[in-house]
Amino acid sequence: MRESATERTAKYIEITTTSMKRLKIRDLPATVNETQVHYVLDLVRGYVKDAKHYAQKGKPATSLACVAYAEGLLDAIKFLELVEF
Repeated sequence: MRESATERTAKYIEITTTSMKRLKIRDLPATVNETQVHYVLDLVRGYVKDAKHYAQKGKPATSLACVAYAEGLLDAIKFLELVEF
């Protein structure tokens, strides 16, 4: 059975929209330590691994979602100037 990219997209839009409504910005500047940055990088590695797995299993929408998460996390730590490329 093939997954529906339309359904997957709708699900992620709903989840993200709900998260945006609930979030509160902390008092700044917030502190970030190296352990936390490495944790995020481990998440990136996991999402890339998952993306490869789902691509091999013929689930391109799930694969794309995983790699998009990975890229989003990388963008976030880059924009926060926690890493450089």
